[in-house]
Amino acid sequence: MSPDEARNDVIAWSLKRASIRLDAAERELAAGVPQLAADHAYYACFHLVSAVFLRDGLTMKRHSAVRAALHERLIQTGRLDRQWGKIFDRLAELRTKSVYTALFDLDAEAGRTIVDDALGLAAELRRMLSGE
Repeated sequence: MSPDEARNDVIAWSLKRASIRLDAAERELAAGVPQLAADHAYYACFHLVSAVFLRDGLTMKRHSAVRAALHERLIQTGRLDRQWGKIFDRLAELRTKSVYTALFDLDAEAGRTIVDDALGLAAELRRMLSGE
C-alpha cells in the first residue's frame, strides 16, 4: 500500500469514526446523559479536524496540539470561520471537564446545543475534506 493510500484509509476511518461518535451523541442525549453526548461530540470533531490535517500532511499526537493547530492553520488563515474555532474550544473544554472534574454535569438544553454545534462543525469539516 502506498503512503497516499494509507493516508486515505486513515481519513476514511476518521470520517466513519466521526459519524459513529455523532450518532452516539444523539443516543446519549435521548438517554438523558448530555455530558456523555458532549464527550462524543468532541471526539467526532477531533477525528475530523485530525483528518483535515492528515490530508494536509500533518499529524499530531496531543489534543492540545490539534486544538492549537486548528486555530493557527485553519482559523487564522481564514480556511475556517472563527465561530467554529470557538465551538471546538467549548467542546474541548467540556471533554476535559467530563474526564477530570468530579461530579461534572451538563443539563439537557446545554447538551443539545453542544451536539447541534458539533453537527455544524462536522459539516464544515466534511466540506473541507471533500474539497468544496
